Amino acid sequence: MNRKPENTDCLLPGRYYALLLDFVKRDGTAIGGLLERNGIDPASLGKPDSVLRLDQVDALIDAVVEATGSEHLGFEIGRMIKPSNHALLGYALMTSATLDQALLMATRYWRLITPIFTLRHVRLVDGVQLNLESAIDLKPSTLRFHIEAIATAIHAEIGFLLSTRIPRYDLHLPQDLASAARRYRQLAPARVHFDAINRTGLQLDLPVEMLARPLALADRNALTVARQRCEEELSRLIRHGSLTEWLTTMLDQADDHQPRLQELARMLHLSPRSLNRRLGAEGSRFRELGVQSRHRRACSLLAERRLSITRIALQLGYRDAANFTRAFRRLEGISPTAFRSRLKN
Repeated sequence: MNRKPENTDCLLPGRYYALLLDFVKRDGTAIGGLLERNGIDPASLGKPDSVLRLDQVDALIDAVVEATGSEHLGFEIGRMIKPSNHALLGYALMTSATLDQALLMATRYWRLITPIFTLRHVRLVDGVQLNLESAIDLKPSTLRFHIEAIATAIHAEIGFLLSTRIPRYDLHLPQDLASAARRYRQLAPARVHFDAINRTGLQLDLPVEMLARPLALADRNALTVARQRCEEELSRLIRHGSLTEWLTTMLDQADDHQPRLQELARMLHLSPRSLNRRLGAEGSRFRELGVQSRHRRACSLLAERRLSITRIALQLGYRDAANFTRAFRRLEGISPTAFRSRLKN
């Protein structure tokens, strides 16, 4: 398996880590020296444009864990997060028509929340599956903090958006969090399982009836404005970052189709030619990224064993199962059926 890239220059929105400082203040723990040594200004941390480097986040999390003696800070911080903490994206979530639309907004603009994880929205017959995975290699303490924070934040925000009791759903977490099983009972009626296939992420299985529920603050006009602003912000981030990384994320997150070059270029307000030129400057080609992404998605869907080979083929944009089988065999050396059977052993 390929190792994920390391990126110590990655910039993360400071507003979420301001909540960590608020928690520490309430606990009465002093970490001023740590902040100063790592160039963190607590006064500006909560500002809309405040960012932290990943190495600063690493140091902050480790220092707070050591000072408080708690390895489950992420659990508590996640419960403090509300849609309003996501700035423009939070407004888009709150004004969506249904929970499903809000989740689609979160997936599409996830890069505005954090660049160190990816989020995929997979539509299934009986609901939607959300798959979260780390995009880069993270320190174990940083990984644990964020998985716990994101799990509890999504749970809390679903309750906030629905304004009612949360229906039952399934949350799958890495096995190494099983020691905190008693703590996760607080997320009832969610059924928490410590069996996530991906050790660097989590999975939520949400039922159809939950997704269709209308949101109390739904406002089509407000959503249109918020979405436009999110598009502008996303475009700004990508223009100053890695285009290859963003395209890979968008291809991996595709739900029921394979995004085309023209579609993705339009999202960035670029011409297809300009997008290809920038990709070339980064040493990448769109066709190769698409082939690699489609194969990763195929392997993931086969491993889940939820869909038939034909259904997977259609979801990935192939005309039929035969075309899918030929393409899969070229890359993997065996058929999709053989690949799935091998996973059982």
